[in-house]
Amino acid sequence: MSDDQPNPGDRAAEGAEPPSDGDGPLVSRRAALGTLAVSAGGVGGYAAYRNWDDAPWLGPLSGPSDDEDRLRNVDRSMPREDEIDDRIETNRTAGLSITVLDGQGEPVPDADVEVTMNRHEFGFGTAVNAAYLVDETDEGDRYRTLIPELFNKAVLENHHKWGFWEVPAERDRAEAATDWLLEQGLEMRGHACIWQKRDQGAIPDDVVEAMDDGDGDHIETRAASHIRDIVGYYSDVAGVTEWDVLNEQVEEHEMTSIIDSNSRPTNSPTAAEWFRIAAAADPDARLYLNEYSVLAGDETAHKDAFEELVDALLDRGAPLDGLGLQGHHWSPTQRRTPTQLLETLDRFAERVSSVQVHEYDTWGEEWSETMEAEYLYTFLKTVFSHPAVEGFIMWGFWDAIHWHENAPLFRSDWSKKPAYDIYTDLVFDEWWTDETGRTDDDGVFRTTAVLGEHEISATAGETTATATLRLEEPTDRAVTLSLEEE
Repeated sequence: MSDDQPNPGDRAAEGAEPPSDGDGPLVSRRAALGTLAVSAGGVGGYAAYRNWDDAPWLGPLSGPSDDEDRLRNVDRSMPREDEIDDRIETNRTAGLSITVLDGQGEPVPDADVEVTMNRHEFGFGTAVNAAYLVDETDEGDRYRTLIPELFNKAVLENHHKWGFWEVPAERDRAEAATDWLLEQGLEMRGHACIWQKRDQGAIPDDVVEAMDDGDGDHIETRAASHIRDIVGYYSDVAGVTEWDVLNEQVEEHEMTSIIDSNSRPTNSPTAAEWFRIAAAADPDARLYLNEYSVLAGDETAHKDAFEELVDALLDRGAPLDGLGLQGHHWSPTQRRTPTQLLETLDRFAERVSSVQVHEYDTWGEEWSETMEAEYLYTFLKTVFSHPAVEGFIMWGFWDAIHWHENAPLFRSDWSKKPAYDIYTDLVFDEWWTDETGRTDDDGVFRTTAVLGEHEISATAGETTATATLRLEEPTDRAVTLSLEEE
């Protein structure tokens, strides 16, 4: 949903310690689970480790209201945090059995084994400001350093949108930013082929004029040509793996309403055709429909319209691989409980094979940094636990170039927000494999590993054997390492 970016602010010295945000000490990962974020829309936390009737554990209210009566209406079916952790273990880990043999094929007991994770299978990503990356940074800059350190996936915030792509200077920025991100080993998501919202740089001027004139033929021809152009351009680029073909059709549908004047916006033949055009331009790309106010907030009519749109696209044979469910939260009242999040994910995962949580952020005057960190903890653990969710992309991570100057992880001076520790503790600690041990009498070492790429080594005496293993599914795997003496 984001558009123009504010100019970056001055940067303070790296490593500056973040101050308190005025709500007491900055929260740690585990401290977050003990505080429920109460709002009119529900309670954003877990029934963790204690019974709901044990009221004192709930801690202070941190929402916009201190009405303790709301606690009486908390959904008692909400999953406990240990239940969410069980879901994560089931859906995001695999048992790993490592057998170590000597040169004669005999088991080697008491060999030292290390399993070290290199990369998540799940996509943890960020939106990237291409203009800032290309024009304002050099190698070694904090922005460039942190992107590959914190993320394995990226999307350009604006520069793959239609209006930007057709301006030569902006297209050059898009290409340079994409090249750099791919060189860092990040997977790229294209966003977005078609977004019908005016005044966002998303629609070329001649198409806007055609919209003013009601010229559906011109709009239809130009849109089809653009999808072929941009998706086809990246069709031989291995790291560009998916595209948001259509963005926010539920509310932003002026183009399809002109072309398909006799069809509801949620049942547009042209929208389905756009997916077929994209699939023909890159048969290997995974194609997504992106929408807001599905995971965030309690907009029942919007969710129902989105469901109607998804079903209509599928009924029309559109090659729709997945859904991008945006996570923009402009008010704490948009927080959902884990139960509500899981129910929504279940509802739409029945229709497609993949869900990506896209454009996550929390901004607006009612949010405090502590509340933001608490909710990120609840939200991220919940969506990570769902088997259909394949990625989580925050909409930028640094305040200075965030579209509302309130990104999840860093303030404008690069000091860390409380949510930074939440994010890194989960992604690079709790959900990270770094195991050591020794083989048993049968030459076997067993452990559990988070899905992703791992380096495995076994050492006995002066001899070491290594292997690289990618765990893509939560299915137990067996690996054999042979210690061949030179």
